[in-house]
Amino acid sequence: MNDSDRVRAYVTNHYIVPARQSGSSTVIVRAGDVHKAMKWDLKKVPQVCSALSTRKFLNGANVELLKRKGPPSGQSTTVEFTFRLLQSEAGNHAPRPQDKPVANGAGLEKLIGIFAKEYAELGGGEAYLKAERNWGPDAWERYELEEKARQGKGE
Repeated sequence: MNDSDRVRAYVTNHYIVPARQSGSSTVIVRAGDVHKAMKWDLKKVPQVCSALSTRKFLNGANVELLKRKGPPSGQSTTVEFTFRLLQSEAGNHAPRPQDKPVANGAGLEKLIGIFAKEYAELGGGEAYLKAERNWGPDAWERYELEEKARQGKGE
């Protein structure tokens, strides 16, 4: 376990979990408090700030960073992170597992007819495609027209 993992574990165990248990919806973590509790020297303050800003921490703790308050450098003991505690759909507080890929593209079948209503409003899929194709000059035709216009002005 590296130092960043230690910071993430400490904040999760000492801030996030107790906040969830108390029913809070947000929690404020001050980098200096974490740094002091871990008994590190001042050179590691940026590591505390960085560890709390990573996607790894946000996903692992199931939180959303609402606000980061502090000096412009963002690397100080005075930096305060305000996190919103996210809830999973099942009502527990565990992070949601990633959806697993479906073999052979079988999941794509769910997309059949997804824009049927929108295409119907536009006169059907074929009418939509025809209108898109006839919309105007393609990029090369536009380029040629612009070049001719430039050459006509230059003469």
